[in-house]
Amino acid sequence: MYGIPLIEKLEELKKKEKILVIVGSEKVPREVYEIADYNISITNQPHSEIAALAIFLDKIFDGKEFFKEFENAKLKIIPCERGKKVIKNK
Repeated sequence: MYGIPLIEKLEELKKKEKILVIVGSEKVPREVYEIADYNISITNQPHSEIAALAIFLDKIFDGKEFFKEFENAKLKIIPCERGKKVIKNK
């Protein structure tokens, strides 16, 4: 909530091959802020950590996370309007 707005660093972050994301606020030790390369905020308004992570990932992946498939996945989720459909891969 107090870092640099994501939109200002988004293109720079997208160029990184790997990113370690630490989500939190007052629970994050000060040392983490001292060694971090970035201190990014999603908004300057209060929000949940999981909501912040979801927005961050959606922005980083340009919404493509909905279409990503993982090799050797044990489960596959099939989108449905009602209920859920899960396929176990062998």
